[in-house]
Amino acid sequence: MDTLHPTPRNPDELNTDRVQPRRRRFYRLGRFGLVLLAVLVLHIIAVVWIARSRQVTWPPAPEQIIPTLLLHPEPVQPPTPPAAPKARPASPRPRSQTPPAPAPTPTPPAPDLASMDPSEFTSAGAQASGDTGVVKDLSGEGPSGPPAPPGDAFSLPPSATLRYATYVNGVRNEDGVIRWATDGKTYTLAVEIPLPLFFGKLAFRSAGVVGPYGLTPTRYEEVRGRRQPDVTTFHYATDPIPASGAQSAPTVTFTRSPAVLPLPEGTQDRFSVFLQLTGLARGGPERIASPGLTLEFPIADTDSVEVARVQHVGEETIDTPNGTIRAQHFIRLPRRADDKRRVEIWLSADHGWLPVRLRQTEPNGMQFDLVYQSQEGG
Repeated sequence: MDTLHPTPRNPDELNTDRVQPRRRRFYRLGRFGLVLLAVLVLHIIAVVWIARSRQVTWPPAPEQIIPTLLLHPEPVQPPTPPAAPKARPASPRPRSQTPPAPAPTPTPPAPDLASMDPSEFTSAGAQASGDTGVVKDLSGEGPSGPPAPPGDAFSLPPSATLRYATYVNGVRNEDGVIRWATDGKTYTLAVEIPLPLFFGKLAFRSAGVVGPYGLTPTRYEEVRGRRQPDVTTFHYATDPIPASGAQSAPTVTFTRSPAVLPLPEGTQDRFSVFLQLTGLARGGPERIASPGLTLEFPIADTDSVEVARVQHVGEETIDTPNGTIRAQHFIRLPRRADDKRRVEIWLSADHGWLPVRLRQTEPNGMQFDLVYQSQEGG
C-alpha cells in the first residue's frame, strides 16, 4: 500500500507564520514603552514642581517696619458740660488798702522723656493726641448706648467682584476671585484661590452684619484643598438667659476645636479684617495712610481668638498684568514669638480702597500671592 506524503507548503507562507508573532510582540513592547514614557514624563513634571516650590526661602526678607506708639482705645463719650461756677459773696474790703498784685504762677518744668516709665509715656501720649491709631466703637454712643450705624470713621464699601492673577511660590496659577456683597445691613465675603494640579482650592467665606464696630461676622468658613471645611461661629449676647434674665456673654465656637472662648467686641475673622480695613480707609483716608499707623483687631481663627496688629508700611507701586498701581502697603505684625505666618495687603485709593494685592506666606514656606486684574462694581 502506497503512503501519501503531505505536499510541502509554500515557503512564503512559512515565513509569514514566523514573522507575525514577532510583530505582535513588537507592538506589545511598543505600547508598554509609550505607557512607561508617559509615566516618566509625569514624574519629571511633579519633581520639577516640587523643586520650584521649595525655592521659597524662609523666613522671607523682613519688611522695614516703622516703630510706632500703639495706644489702646477708649470708648468715645460725649463731653461733660462744665459746671456753672458758684457765685461767692464779695468780702468787704477796706477802702484805704490797695489790693495786692497777684503772685506769678510758676510754670511746671517739661517732663524728662528719657527718664519716664513706658506706662507714663503711653499716658502722656494719650493726653497729647486724640488719635489712638485704633478705631473701636464707631457709633460714638459709648458702651451703654444703643447700637447705631457706623460713623464717619468707617465707610462701607459697595458690592464688587474682584479678579486676581494668583501665584503659588511665584508660579502663575489659575485666576482667583473675591466676591463682596452687601445691602448696607448684612454682608457676605467669598475668596477662592485655586491650587495647582489636583490639590483642589483654598476657599474662605465670611458672613455677618454691619454694626457699631463696622463688620460684625456671624460665621466664618475655611476650606483647604479637599478637606472638610473648618467653621467658626460667633455667638453674640442677644437673648437673655431664662433663669436669671441676664444676657449671656458673647462667645465663639469652632468645629476644629471643642473650645468655647470669649468674644471681644469688634472681633473680625481672618478675611473680614481685609474689608474692615477697606472701610476704615474709606472713612479716613488721611489717617489710614499715616506713616507707622498701627491698628489693633481681635481676630478669630479656626481654633483661637488673638489680637492682631496691622501696621502701615508705606506707599508702593505694584506691577499687575494690566499695568502699575499705586497702593498703601500694610503688614500684620507677628502675634507671638513663634508666629511664622506672614500676611500682607495692599489697598489702592484709585480702586475704592479695595485690596489690589494680598500675599500670605504659610509657616511651611508656601506662598500665595493675589495680584489685581479687574473688578466689577465697587
